[in-house]
Amino acid sequence: MSFPKAATPRSSQVTPLLSEPQPFRNFKIAHQRLSLDVDLSCHNVKGIADIILIPLVQNLAYITLDCKGIKVKDVLVENRRCDNYIHDDPFRSYAQRYTQSGKDPLYQFNSVEQSHFLRAKFADLNEHPEDRTKSQLIIKIPSSIKISLQDANSLTNYTPITPSIKGTPASQDAVFSPISIKIEYELSNPTTGLRFDTVAENQPHLWNAYTTNAELAATASSWMPCVNMLDEKCTWEIEISVPRKVRDIGTSKVIGQLELDGKKKKTEKQVHEADDTGKEEETHREEQPKENTDGQDSTTEQADTKQDNKEQKDSHHDEDEEDDYDIAEEDESNPLNRDIQVCCSEFSTMKEGAHPTDMSKRLFSFQIFNPVAPHHIGWAVGAFDVWALPSLQSREDALDEDPDENYEAKKASQADNNDIIDDIENNDVIPIRIYTLPTQDVDEKTVLNTTIVCQKIMDFYAKEFGSYPFTSYSILFLPTLVCSTMDFASLTLCNTRLLYPPEVIDSMLPTTNELAWSLAVQWAAVNITPMEINDIWCCLGMAGYMVFQFLRKILGNNEFKYRLKMNSEAIVEQDWEKPPIGATFTTASMPISRTSKDLEFIKLKAPMVLYILDRRMTKTERSFGMSRILPKIFLQAMSGDLPNNSLSSSHFQYVCERVNKNKLESFFQQWIYGSGVPIFRVTQRFNKKRMMVEMGIRQCQDQELSQDKIVGKEGFCSSALNHLQHPVRAMTPFFTGSMTIRIHEADGTPYEHIVELKDVFTKLDIQYNTKYRRLRNRKINVGRPSNKAASPDLEEDLEFQEEKIDNSAIQRLGTVLSSPKDCKDWDLTDAIVTTDGNEAQRQNEAFEWIRIDSDFEWICKIYVNQPDYMFTSQLQQDSDVEAQVESIKYFEDVIIHSPNNSQIYSSILTRTAMDKRYFYGVRLEACKALARYTMKDHDPAHFTGGAMHLIKIFQNLFCYEGSSIPLNNDFTSFQEYFLQKNIPKFLALVRNERNECPHFVKQFVLDILTYNENSENLYDDTHYLCSLIEAAVDCCISNKKDQEFLNKVLDQLHRYANLDDWMPTYQLLVRRKLMAEKLKLNTEGLYKFDDLNEVLEQTLCEISLTLDNGIPRYREGLQDITLLAFKILLLEGGLKNKEALKYFFLALCYTPDVYVKEKLVDVFVTSLNFVATEGLQLKLDDDLNSIAKQINPESLSIDDTNEDTVLITENPESEINERRQQKMRSSIRGLLTLLKKQFRDYQPLKTILWSVLHVPVTSLYQKKRLFDITRIMYSLIDSFNVVLPIPRDKRLVARCLGDNKVVIKREALLKVHLPPKIKLVSKPSITMNAKSASASAAAPAAAPVAPASPAPPAPPVQPTLPVQPVQPVQPPPANKVKINLTKASAKSKKSEKPEKPEKPESTTTRKSKQTKGNVDKIGLLPLRFARISTAKKRVDISSAPFSQNVQILKANSRSFTLKLKIPKKEDQLEQPQPPEGQ
Repeated sequence: MSFPKAATPRSSQVTPLLSEPQPFRNFKIAHQRLSLDVDLSCHNVKGIADIILIPLVQNLAYITLDCKGIKVKDVLVENRRCDNYIHDDPFRSYAQRYTQSGKDPLYQFNSVEQSHFLRAKFADLNEHPEDRTKSQLIIKIPSSIKISLQDANSLTNYTPITPSIKGTPASQDAVFSPISIKIEYELSNPTTGLRFDTVAENQPHLWNAYTTNAELAATASSWMPCVNMLDEKCTWEIEISVPRKVRDIGTSKVIGQLELDGKKKKTEKQVHEADDTGKEEETHREEQPKENTDGQDSTTEQADTKQDNKEQKDSHHDEDEEDDYDIAEEDESNPLNRDIQVCCSEFSTMKEGAHPTDMSKRLFSFQIFNPVAPHHIGWAVGAFDVWALPSLQSREDALDEDPDENYEAKKASQADNNDIIDDIENNDVIPIRIYTLPTQDVDEKTVLNTTIVCQKIMDFYAKEFGSYPFTSYSILFLPTLVCSTMDFASLTLCNTRLLYPPEVIDSMLPTTNELAWSLAVQWAAVNITPMEINDIWCCLGMAGYMVFQFLRKILGNNEFKYRLKMNSEAIVEQDWEKPPIGATFTTASMPISRTSKDLEFIKLKAPMVLYILDRRMTKTERSFGMSRILPKIFLQAMSGDLPNNSLSSSHFQYVCERVNKNKLESFFQQWIYGSGVPIFRVTQRFNKKRMMVEMGIRQCQDQELSQDKIVGKEGFCSSALNHLQHPVRAMTPFFTGSMTIRIHEADGTPYEHIVELKDVFTKLDIQYNTKYRRLRNRKINVGRPSNKAASPDLEEDLEFQEEKIDNSAIQRLGTVLSSPKDCKDWDLTDAIVTTDGNEAQRQNEAFEWIRIDSDFEWICKIYVNQPDYMFTSQLQQDSDVEAQVESIKYFEDVIIHSPNNSQIYSSILTRTAMDKRYFYGVRLEACKALARYTMKDHDPAHFTGGAMHLIKIFQNLFCYEGSSIPLNNDFTSFQEYFLQKNIPKFLALVRNERNECPHFVKQFVLDILTYNENSENLYDDTHYLCSLIEAAVDCCISNKKDQEFLNKVLDQLHRYANLDDWMPTYQLLVRRKLMAEKLKLNTEGLYKFDDLNEVLEQTLCEISLTLDNGIPRYREGLQDITLLAFKILLLEGGLKNKEALKYFFLALCYTPDVYVKEKLVDVFVTSLNFVATEGLQLKLDDDLNSIAKQINPESLSIDDTNEDTVLITENPESEINERRQQKMRSSIRGLLTLLKKQFRDYQPLKTILWSVLHVPVTSLYQKKRLFDITRIMYSLIDSFNVVLPIPRDKRLVARCLGDNKVVIKREALLKVHLPPKIKLVSKPSITMNAKSASASAAAPAAAPVAPASPAPPAPPVQPTLPVQPVQPVQPPPANKVKINLTKASAKSKKSEKPEKPEKPESTTTRKSKQTKGNVDKIGLLPLRFARISTAKKRVDISSAPFSQNVQILKANSRSFTLKLKIPKKEDQLEQPQPPEGQ
């Protein structure tokens, strides 16, 4: 990429990635106008692109635009036709080569081992592509166009929208004269950038087309000519022509065209008039106050308008036309009469009008005044339902400004209230519109329940971070969108899986998070874009920080801190194999795709890095942190101080340092340009003499970060790609910075100490503040059996006793179930006991507990060696959710690694789970920790906690008293619902000493599944039921020998399968979960798919059933089931079954459903992930050689990563081989070697993959993933196999000319030219075959021939020349060309001796025209050798030598000289000499 000058204040520090030889582009797009005609029936778009560009140099000669997969029809420069343009499109050229595969030697003679050569030929798939691989439209500027300087204000004469020209080398007062270019183009059946969804052939009202941008800066050029870079922004006008109604799709009614049916023409005219009326009604309805959600006023006006229109038409039309209008009036009942809508960026500027020439079409035009990159231009066409969101949040804010006014407003009349609302809506309220397909399962309740939060999000962002950069916002929900969201300028496309009705709980938080992200990127990733691809962390980090702040406001501080803690732990788990977020895409797989989750880790880590940066900055005096940085950057973008609205890492760092008034170089080097996170091991002890807390903090990430980790969270393929792309990661050796340590001393007062970490090990001495005498008095008081002992915050002074008890009651948690009766019923220890065997040490302790990094300034994992009672105090008295989670993590770690089970710890965790004052996330963590206990069959300590306590918790909360039968589900309390849903999952994790799930746990989970009842519940239990099914199956897998329990579980699975058939669940989740769990059982050998025909039927269900039957998310469920069925097919052995692979890849290339087609390549990846780590099932495996090798295995070497060099051992012992395999599976390098070895010799998969890589119907994302797969599965070889047309006896000589050029020639190459007097009979004697390797020709019988020696046996591919009279021609063999020559007069050749043979020459006279010519080659083979036989009266000619006795000395059009070596005979005195003849 190249960028204009003066990009950022530190642009000189960033070296741009240049793909052109010139450092800067020599023109800038100022404005672009698109006119598109969309044909949904033919998947065709006809477009006209009007581009106004500003030259940056006066001698501009060529203009280069990205143009991929588009057929350019015409080009006009300054309204004059231009024929001097070149359209280079590798995608189109290689698609043509694929249809003629014989012309492509790379495809014909090579395989997947050379796939990197093919990938290098497509610019979008490479990081540093060559110019010749780019899909470009190069236009030559005619010499008649003069470029001169002119006033910048005159640009308004060229475009209705003044373009942004900041950052151009020319001054702001004078710029070069703009040039207008008009390109007429067409595209059909696009696979990238634009998608058509017409799967429901009988339901055209569900047809739609939409743009996509999942691949970063690689999709827009697939449907329009543009400069497809993120920093090339301009203003836009978009005009889209669509059919008026659904019934008009695929039809055309050009004005002036004669209609055979006049009545039909009148009917259509009435329909159009009704459409215009409906349009006016819709416009009028949208102008009504947005609080009118019931729509009564608009409905009344609509009815009145329809009545008035009908009366007018009755006065002008006859009765037949009245009937036609009545039909057209039923727009709501007949889906064919639905209007086609266009959803585009900036709907507030939308103008709708009639098509100038076609009565069956309408025009929608949009204008985007804010300069936007082509990547973020999007639109969609379909018969959408349109919903306008009410501005609820703005109304509340306005009414809450003054309480007195609010009180008076409540007493005012409704008219006055409406006036207030109108005033509110006339302010800066951003209108939000929702578009959905007209399916039965999407209604107003579902749409509002999902998206009503968007108005609150918009208001919060605008208030906290700056004005919204656009004038409106739209959301479109589609079932075939591959990603969950795609972000365009003021438009977000969402998958309908995000829509959820009020009765579904589980989708609430994820959908809200997705919508918050979609709105945040409008500020930070659409309006402001990254300068370099590696700068994208800045934009995603800012958007994520905005999401954090909104979630804190809407969900509360506890949920916010809990998410921060979970995100921090996720980063620690994943960042052992990830590259730095500031250099992620150096040597990465291109293009960057959201579908393959290339940005997921950056979206996880970058906001967290900005959050800890904000925490550190706000420690400094007079520093406002991110609350000042983000508005400042957004203000720079709006004011034009941020050139091209392109943000670089250096500029972001510069702004942070300006706000912080301090350098941040070390922070950015460690967290942005370095990998890994710190792991702290903290030691502490109290020195009584010095009254100091002596601490030591050691960073152990080098040893512990990647310990016991082989494959990352995203699977084997992701880890393998990370290993191949970044074999050496820039791990930060140690982290520096300030850390806050909070010590809760003996008097209960927390003292904070800020320390500085500067090395791997930091030794600290922290001053102790509490007097030691008061500490001793307190210790005595704690030991007394009184109520005061329950609170460690009490002091001896009686005057403060009542106050301290009250404070203890507020602060201390986990005090439930503390009565003797509860302790006995629950098998709990006394609530006062907070330590397991450390009571004496506890009495002498100087402080309550220590919090390391109490202000969350680090993304890290911390181990503190403080005793258990300190963690108990921290859990019960610290109100911070992060501190409570840290305490539970300590207990969980002790439970896992301790050989003895502690009843005290189980009691503490049980009380935590049962105390409703705790945040629900903390209660979940406590339940999870309880499941970690190892339940022993014979425990000498009579342990009755762990799983027993966990079951008791579930029984107490959700079951009938004293029973395992669950109550009817009641999900009105969301916190209790999350407990009820997750406890069965945790129970499935319980293990005994034999690593099996105990029987009482399995039976309890089965009872919950069996007796689940949801009839009286207000909420849907589909997700809860799925979690129960998963827990029951996990219990089966833990003990494979328990066949009785397995049969019971299978019976329940069968029961729920029948229930789902009769009453399909939400999104068919239960049906899909049952298939997934059966697959899990199958991989463990506990279930068999006896009839694979059922699985194959499931692969076709998505396109064979009605897609709109009223079941919520029915189509989406079918899509997921289809993908899962293909996964079952592959894992059953289909990865090594030729027919299964054919079927899978045919579906991958030609499935009509866009979602299934794109996701099938991900199914292949997930299947490969499983095979690499777990192995392949053998049911469908047809690789007999591989199966034989499993019986007689080869030896494996961990030290050699090349699978070709794996040595074969003579030792057949399976244990040794298994041990070696296990050793190789302990590293990603070994797993790669094993996988490559497994598929190296299986030819069908290699052939199919190689063919699919060339198929032109695959999308860009599919190509990217398939190329990545070949890189993982096979060793790419830098070789280019070439098959020569013929074998030769002369050797090939390769000569290196330097500069990587090699010339291959043959030594002593001779060509044979037969004399021109040989006449060939063209009918029917000559039969040509391009693949022939030799020729046969008949010679005259009377030709004088010298005695010839008996020839040795001829090679199999050698032609013959039979010397016989002409006979009817027989069909020659496939590898030969037969030439019949008739008798002709022979001329005597000059010779030195009479023994020299003469060359026979024969001609024939045809009745018709004779054919003349030379025969010097047959097909691709030149004639070089001849053999003359007198016995058989024939002359044989060939490209290969017959024997060493015949040698051609000279052959051209005038002479033919050959040398014959004849062996001596008894009656022959001398040897014949070689003949010569002219």
